[in-house]
Amino acid sequence: MKHAFILLVSLCVLCGQSAAVETKPNVLFVISDDLDCRIGCYGDPVAKTPNIDRLARMGVRFERAYCQYPLCNPTRSSVLSGRYPTTTGVLDNDTWLMLGEGHQTLPDFFASQGYAVEQFGKIHHHLNRGLKPGEPKPQLKAKGKPLLWFTPEERAQQQAEDPEYWDKHHSPYRNLVCTNAVQYAWANEFGPLPADDRGPDVLFADKAIGSMRKLAADGKPFFLAVGFLKPHVPLKAPKEFFDLYDPAAMQLPPDFDTEPRATPGVPRDEFRQNLDLFTARPFSVTEAREAMRAYYACTSYMDAQLGRLLDELEKLGLSKNTIIVLWGDHGWHLSEKGMWAKGTLFEVSARGPMIIADPRRKSAGRASPRTVQYLDMYPTLADLCGLPRPKHLEGASLRSLLDNPDAPWDRPAYTVQVRGWFIGRSVRIERWRYTEWDEGRRGAALYDHVADPHEMRNLAADPAHNKTVAQLQKLLRESKVGRSMRRP
Repeated sequence: MKHAFILLVSLCVLCGQSAAVETKPNVLFVISDDLDCRIGCYGDPVAKTPNIDRLARMGVRFERAYCQYPLCNPTRSSVLSGRYPTTTGVLDNDTWLMLGEGHQTLPDFFASQGYAVEQFGKIHHHLNRGLKPGEPKPQLKAKGKPLLWFTPEERAQQQAEDPEYWDKHHSPYRNLVCTNAVQYAWANEFGPLPADDRGPDVLFADKAIGSMRKLAADGKPFFLAVGFLKPHVPLKAPKEFFDLYDPAAMQLPPDFDTEPRATPGVPRDEFRQNLDLFTARPFSVTEAREAMRAYYACTSYMDAQLGRLLDELEKLGLSKNTIIVLWGDHGWHLSEKGMWAKGTLFEVSARGPMIIADPRRKSAGRASPRTVQYLDMYPTLADLCGLPRPKHLEGASLRSLLDNPDAPWDRPAYTVQVRGWFIGRSVRIERWRYTEWDEGRRGAALYDHVADPHEMRNLAADPAHNKTVAQLQKLLRESKVGRSMRRP
């Protein structure tokens, strides 16, 4: 009888251990459209972002996280597929992500691993509601032709067949000159919303909270993706968030200018005209400060919605078993070098916020100085959740940096941007950024982020830095983004 009792107790203990091993963490995956590092926990003295700051205290804040393309659709397609834009073929806002055989987007992958998956707001670029697991991705067409990116030879053939269409084809930030300012009039508005308009992100938070309650009741591990629209233009938010900021307190950057201007010694492709704000016209210091205030107000508005999600996790008792990821899909110019919004390979456009909070790790509240990429999120979440790594992923798991944010890490970050039918490719390591336009034929740029954090001196042609240029050029040209593109 005694032996039978001991055996029963042992079996119960083993079953309990097995259940603990098999329990998968939940994932709350939060995207903020056009959110850059103007955030309190990233050292911004103006921003009022108490909830992002709270999340940073719960996890690891990556100080050097970089998008793979500074535009909504390409960078989201990269993160969701785990592949570089030059691999996916998505290099503008007009191309749908088409996956290779056996490949899955991040939410679809979690669904295939037994997770309950829900998506609200802007996750994929073209469908603000997101796509359900397994739902086919529709493909946009123009004049009956798929809007895809091809090799230069294929593109030249298409241009020859239909020069009128391809000459007029325009995707944001592809061109240096804006030919249709009226097209972007909607984006140039900023200011408080009417008193009865709470904005779309409140609705997305409402739906996500309702889903969270249902998922908690079901008891199944979940992957909940929430895509907030702000601070994307138009820069409008409820008045109370504008009241948080004084336009006079807005700090102009050291490289402030009243319009984009090509700089001697810097590749022309580094610059482009403004679209989202002050389209094709100069702006005053007063206008710049008002627009900056509007950007901060929209960031605080989004921050408040994030706070509602964090509060609900706590209320439902889910916070101790939920991994939380917050990221903005790229950086954002706020008058640096006379430019607004994204679409450049300067640091302010390529760098963005990324915070990962895993309650099982002991690194809460720390910052990692290592250079990481947005497409690392897919393999990281698979790793943290104990799921098999999909073979098609091109990023790396950041698990070692979540255990020790200062751990050795020698992987650079790569970002690309199209100008016309040419591609700029940029590589970032902890001290340096090196950029080539059309493999150097249209110019190159080298910036020392220790001595020149605002990228105001191009050192690419300085003989004293030939060795650094050669090292970074080798990294760039041997990388996946440095290879010739093929059809996706």
